[in-house]
Amino acid sequence: MPSPFGIRLRQLREAKGFTLQQVADAVGCSKGYVWELEMREGQRPTAERLNAIGKLLGVKVEDLLGEPIGEVTPASGADVAFFREYAGMSEDEKKRYRDAMKLMFGNKGSDAEGA
Repeated sequence: MPSPFGIRLRQLREAKGFTLQQVADAVGCSKGYVWELEMREGQRPTAERLNAIGKLLGVKVEDLLGEPIGEVTPASGADVAFFREYAGMSEDEKKRYRDAMKLMFGNKGSDAEGA
């Protein structure tokens, strides 16, 4: 049974169009080892190997170790405009916005960045 790490690794690998062999060659291990990382619970890759995989897939190690990605809905034009506006806010404005969202929706997502 795959771990959350294994699920995430497979999703990221497939999203980039890499085969098991391509990942193995790039990070210096066997194809079977990459398969084990993806499909078996309890695998413990070294920090060096995690860094190499993250670099290959274009993500941080923290992203590899997070929860499975799941289905991602493409952002609409309105979503992009919203996040562009949010990104341009000062840190104080962002904090006030997050505080207002907590008032409206509770602490849902309160462990998110900057909360």
